[in-house]
Amino acid sequence: MPSWLLQYFLNPTFVLAGTALVASPIVIHLINRLRYRRVRFAAMEFLLASQQRNRKRVLLEQLILLLLRILLVLGLMLLIARLILDPSQLSVFRGARSHHMVLLDDSGSMRDRAGDTTAFGEAISVVKKLVAEGSRRPGTQVFTLVLLSHPEQPLFSQRDVNDSLLAELDTKLENLRCSHQTLSLIDGLNAAKTLFGDKEERGSMKHLHVLSDFRQRDWQDQKALSGAAEALVSSGVTLNFAKTVELRHPNLAVTDLSGDLQIAAAGVPVRLRVTAKNFGEQAASDVRLSVHQDNQKLPLTLTFDKIEASESVEREFDLVFDTPKKHDVRVSLEGDSLSEDNSRLLSLEASAIHKVLIIDGDPAADEGSYVVDALAADPRITGFAPQIETVDYLRRRPIDEFQAVYLLNVSDLPADAVAPLEKYVAAGGGLAWFVGGSVKPAFYNESLFKEGHGLFPVPLEAAPRDLPIVEDSGPDLILSTHPIFRVFEGQENPYLDVTRVAKFFPVAASWNRDDQARGDEVQTIASLRNRQPLMFHHRFGKGHIVTCLTTCGPTWNNWAKYASYVVLQLELQKHIARSDRQLERRITGEPIELALDPSEFTDQVDIVAPDPAGERVVRLQAAPDAGGAKEEIKNSKPETRNSNSEGESSSQTVDSKSPSLRLTATFRDTDLPGIYRVRLVDLNQVPFERWITYNFPIEESDLALASTELIRKQLGDKVRVTIQAPGQFSWIAGRDIGHEIRDWLLILLGVILVGEQFLAYRLSYHRR
Repeated sequence: MPSWLLQYFLNPTFVLAGTALVASPIVIHLINRLRYRRVRFAAMEFLLASQQRNRKRVLLEQLILLLLRILLVLGLMLLIARLILDPSQLSVFRGARSHHMVLLDDSGSMRDRAGDTTAFGEAISVVKKLVAEGSRRPGTQVFTLVLLSHPEQPLFSQRDVNDSLLAELDTKLENLRCSHQTLSLIDGLNAAKTLFGDKEERGSMKHLHVLSDFRQRDWQDQKALSGAAEALVSSGVTLNFAKTVELRHPNLAVTDLSGDLQIAAAGVPVRLRVTAKNFGEQAASDVRLSVHQDNQKLPLTLTFDKIEASESVEREFDLVFDTPKKHDVRVSLEGDSLSEDNSRLLSLEASAIHKVLIIDGDPAADEGSYVVDALAADPRITGFAPQIETVDYLRRRPIDEFQAVYLLNVSDLPADAVAPLEKYVAAGGGLAWFVGGSVKPAFYNESLFKEGHGLFPVPLEAAPRDLPIVEDSGPDLILSTHPIFRVFEGQENPYLDVTRVAKFFPVAASWNRDDQARGDEVQTIASLRNRQPLMFHHRFGKGHIVTCLTTCGPTWNNWAKYASYVVLQLELQKHIARSDRQLERRITGEPIELALDPSEFTDQVDIVAPDPAGERVVRLQAAPDAGGAKEEIKNSKPETRNSNSEGESSSQTVDSKSPSLRLTATFRDTDLPGIYRVRLVDLNQVPFERWITYNFPIEESDLALASTELIRKQLGDKVRVTIQAPGQFSWIAGRDIGHEIRDWLLILLGVILVGEQFLAYRLSYHRR
């Protein structure tokens, strides 16, 4: 029987049989036309004339009688099969054997609170009512419960619905908690189709009940969602969507907490940025954010007078960390309907000092001293410790300990100095180039530019060039919008007007100056007034490189004579400082996968995870795995890399020289926001601890609801689905469903029966 037909009858098994009985009055009518009746009549001519006069009237009366008898049979069939005009109110329990699968959405937005309950709590109550009603019909119903967070692992699988299951279900649901993750309904529908399978008993009905808050963001251009639903319907599954949220609630969320973490140093103010967004439909006023540092509330309140609907606002603030160790920062809003997104957590490691290597190609010019004075006139204020060396230092000593490397007026580099520098930058280190009169363009073009694949971003002309002085020509510098030029921002900036460039190295004439046309990801961030490019930014591996085609000191320009030079160098250092050693930030639900070098670490791994009661410790045993690379922990120098924005998981670098055999361990229970600490022990019994911060996904903060019309539109015309309104449970019990249509059917059958009897008596033969 077609699944769409089942949606309109409480007793669908009678539909086909009752419809077949419609043929009975037609057959009787045809048989009656074949019977001959003996009639005493007068002259034959008189009879024929009378028959011709009454033929049309008699035929019309007979057709009306036939139609009434057909309607009578159809009416009886509709009455027995219990017609329902509104399928959305149809009870799912109809006496036939059925498999009811519940797909329970436990994504983060289901924590949306209304009064004393949540959307997830409403879904739990629907599950209980569904099983309780099914238990009244033991032996006919089968139940499966699937969580959207684990669609391949049902909580209950094809269990007979009875009182025993009802008691077990109550215990299970009592301890069930909603997740903090962003989940895919597509994965849930595909898993449901697999779980239904092709082994269902013949004649049994398959129902999939999706209990969700149905947020609008999940129903935008979802072709894959429509395909998954269509596959279910084509396999004989009836779809029933039950909404758990009636109204969209206003919601404020802390969407980002970041800052200059790569240069965090003990005792030095660290600039942090917090972003809050209004996901509601009305403006929010007097929004206050509290700040906690190392679980201690600070006497600092960030206030926003007004946040318009759908608007994001940002605020910067400074914190000082007294000791060189790992710290945590939390910024929180006051509670609202979705309290889980009201906080954002950040962990960072404050270093004792940040070392910066300065390679001065011409020590006599003393240009390195200008960088030293700018970065560390007082290391207690900036946190930087510059160190001036010659080119030979790159050959003799490792440079991984430095946050960034400056190359000032370096003529050339030996091959055994280029290789470690490339490795350093590719691993995440920062590099700044400043040219000068000692530079050899041929070496730069061949060994450093490498046709766009090297450490230097552009090819150079054979010799430097003077910038002619022109009266009233305006500023020498034309700057783009870039973080390192923050000091020059503003319409009336005196620093920009007084900065002059007397000499520079022009780029080769053959080099295309259009950044978009080249497509090499080299960005021109500053030019001269003669349109010659002067400064560039590009990436090499994981590291940032900033290149300036004039000197760092006052030999070719007057930058170093003004206060803006100090700010420029500090912003430059922030931008290129290596960020691969920041503590990791992730989104809840992402697993922690480790690969340990057995020559450095033991196989014992302890995970200190956040818990509603405080903390819990989970001990894992790393097992040998000669397979692919996961996140490898290196003992001597833990080279970790982290994405610059939350939402992108970060992983640790795998050393190409590490052994093929690794000890691997995976921890998946990362649903709760907080700091997860991974504790390892090396072969010398020295502990090593790694922090990973997990935050609530921003996507779950958007509580806009998908309308019934939008859901049906996205599913398409081929997918028939019933959609239940929040708080409506008549589709579960359905005892009074169809009461009004039954009354009308009885009245209509009475009228049809009277009409049929009248015509039957009129058209039949009666002996006087």
